[in-house]
Amino acid sequence: MSDQDKDQPDKKPRKRAKDAFAPGKAGEKQALFTAKEMDIYCNKVTKETFIFHSKTIDYKNLDFLEYDPEDYSVDVHMKDGRVLDLGVKIQWLVRPYFANAEIIQIVQTKNREPIDGTFVPLKHKGQK
Repeated sequence: MSDQDKDQPDKKPRKRAKDAFAPGKAGEKQALFTAKEMDIYCNKVTKETFIFHSKTIDYKNLDFLEYDPEDYSVDVHMKDGRVLDLGVKIQWLVRPYFANAEIIQIVQTKNREPIDGTFVPLKHKGQK
């Protein structure tokens, strides 16, 4: 081992506990959103579920969302056959309401005002 090897830091990124909660890490699929680009809101009275986002997406290409209750992830199925990860796992506070939703309203916002949106069916993994 040379002196040059000792001076160079280890090039592997270190894993930290907070990395387990990083956005887009739910799987190996490409993420549709990052945690900073979206927010999930569930109205427990009306049972409406919303995904508010700032990123422009092609709503015509969205087919359905698939919720996996085992790992709390959501897959976004596109009409062209691609499957993307939503980008976040469903957190415990909204999980019971999200899991019971049949339709998800995806709404693009700008300066906290809605500018576009669509309704997307929610399927549950393992159920027909």
